Amino acid sequence: MNGEHTLSRTIAIVLCVVGLAIAAVAAYMLYGQRPATAQGEATPVVVVEPPAEVVADGYVLPVRRAALSLSVPGTVAEVYVAEGEAVAAGQPLLALESDSQAAALRQAQATLAGAEAELARLWAGPRPEETAQAEAQVHAAEARLQRLAGGATPEEVAAAQQSVTVAEASLARVQAGPTSEELTAADAGLRLAEARLRQAQAAYDKVAGRADMGLTPQALELEQATIEHERAQAGYDNLVAGATTEEVRVYEEQVAQAQAELQTVLAGANPADIAAAQADVEAARAALALVQAGARPEELAAAEAQVEAARAAVEQAQAALEATVLTAPFAGTVGALTVAAREQAAPGQPLVQLGDTRAWVVETDNLSELDVVKLAVGDSVGVTLDALPGAALEATVLAIRPAAEMKRGDVTYTVTVSLPATSLSLRWGLTAAVRKG
Repeated sequence: MNGEHTLSRTIAIVLCVVGLAIAAVAAYMLYGQRPATAQGEATPVVVVEPPAEVVADGYVLPVRRAALSLSVPGTVAEVYVAEGEAVAAGQPLLALESDSQAAALRQAQATLAGAEAELARLWAGPRPEETAQAEAQVHAAEARLQRLAGGATPEEVAAAQQSVTVAEASLARVQAGPTSEELTAADAGLRLAEARLRQAQAAYDKVAGRADMGLTPQALELEQATIEHERAQAGYDNLVAGATTEEVRVYEEQVAQAQAELQTVLAGANPADIAAAQADVEAARAALALVQAGARPEELAAAEAQVEAARAAVEQAQAALEATVLTAPFAGTVGALTVAAREQAAPGQPLVQLGDTRAWVVETDNLSELDVVKLAVGDSVGVTLDALPGAALEATVLAIRPAAEMKRGDVTYTVTVSLPATSLSLRWGLTAAVRKG
């Protein structure tokens, strides 16, 4: 078929050249013997119409087709379809081995279930059984402490111990003497009192000699400043001198009294055992308060974040599993399979050729740049098939690809021609000739 088309195109070119030559001779005979035209007059142009016939080879193809591939590598586990089989949109065509992807999905789903359960537990708060258990632990700890303390309640024991602690701290402070901070503060107070006294004395001296000087405001202010200075001086002296023996004895008696009261409360129990029992009571009470308080906002937020992360992991694992299955993007017929079970498939490798054979088109393969300009979308063209020499179809130009291709050293354009519905037995890839004119 290609030889016949080439011969036809050669004859057309020869006829075109001959026509141009004839036209040139006629033009010379018509205008060559005439005198030269005046300056400024246009020279006549002879237009020769080229032959209108367009001939191109092409192939019959489904109106919609795709070379399908996977985005992940793997070993083909099973091919579900055969060449020539009609499939529906979304139907699985083949699948890779996916044991690891399925296991990853199950693990992600289990993690999500655990995260959701933990979040639900936090939102639900403590169960009555948990609260009752924490309360029982508090009661048990308090009973043990009360038993050790000879019947005293934990609050009574704590109060007695606090009294001892306060008395011992007071005695230690008295015995240690004033701190540097206390001395600094007392010295500053004394200096302030001295300055005020000098100021009051100067004001009083100004009114000295008056008969009523004892009744003046200056005299009253001097008296008050004197009293404050004496008080500040006494305080400073007492602080520097430290506690007297009598004062120390008073504090020692307070400590002895507090300890005696504690022993009365404890009824002779071992202080170490009492301290341990008290710690158990505090711990049990803290545990009960924690149970009753429920989850903190930070814990709920962290649990919700764990759930979202687990859901994302499930979606990722699900997508990885689905990526091992090749499905039909549209309804059509399997034109070719390029892989079989147990073979390796690479990402992007065409595995299945799928075409919608309910309608057919012809795509040209060698339409030249000289011929493409003679065609427009919507033009009617004739199509003949090498396999069916007696058949001719009237078709319509559906599309013209804007960009050219280099094929066998020639500039060619691809034109898609829509074939009409026909009872002819058309097949994918049949060679065809497209003619216009």
